[in-house]
Amino acid sequence: MYGKMLLGVHKKASNLGTLGELGVYPLQTEILMNILKFWQHILQDNSSIVYEAYQMMVKSPVQNWTTSVKNVLHHFGFDEIWDAQTIDNCSLYKIKCAILSSYENFWHAEVRKSPKMSLYADLKSGYKMEKYLTTVKKFSQRKEFTSLRISAHRLHIEEGRYNKINRQSRICRHCHLDKVEDEAHFLGECPMYMEHRSILFKHVISQVPSFNCLNIHMKCLYLLTCEDESIINHLSKYIEMGMDMRKQNL
Repeated sequence: MYGKMLLGVHKKASNLGTLGELGVYPLQTEILMNILKFWQHILQDNSSIVYEAYQMMVKSPVQNWTTSVKNVLHHFGFDEIWDAQTIDNCSLYKIKCAILSSYENFWHAEVRKSPKMSLYADLKSGYKMEKYLTTVKKFSQRKEFTSLRISAHRLHIEEGRYNKINRQSRICRHCHLDKVEDEAHFLGECPMYMEHRSILFKHVISQVPSFNCLNIHMKCLYLLTCEDESIINHLSKYIEMGMDMRKQNL
């Protein structure tokens, strides 16, 4: 997938997460719209040979391209447009909104169902490109930021899933807190990153004093969803330095 290359994540990274971070829709949505636009083009000139061929296909008992148009309109609740055999740009826009809304509902449901995406389900409220992608200029930092958000990282919470290790047993091997090495542990409590974390937290608290009152999980959610550019940049540096330290200590 081109989106994974753009984000710098590995091939096994979640497709749902990749699309969600970029705020882009799958190719199928564009295909459906192109079908309807072509149908609109045919209907605009009822004196053309193409229109005559179209009428023959509509009357044919055999399923064909016109059946697909009818099915698409029926699926999204626009039977009256098919019955009228006319479609203007306003109607086309309404159908587009219905198609995109339907996909977003499907996407949110799939994210909620996936155990791998449990953190991401809490992070992602709207279907849009995330601000850090345009704020963080250094590719390596942006890559690590994305990887942490969509669980495409090497923390034990994710590695243990591939190795069939019970979730509660995916303990951090870089400290003695006997805690699961998940994203919240990495960002908020593992002693190995204490020096870098103190710099990050000091900056965040200077901007948002109430941050210090949050528990570890809520701090994690706040940091990974914050749209303040200065906090995003400080966080991206922390994530990259932390992941580098972790690699060196394996």
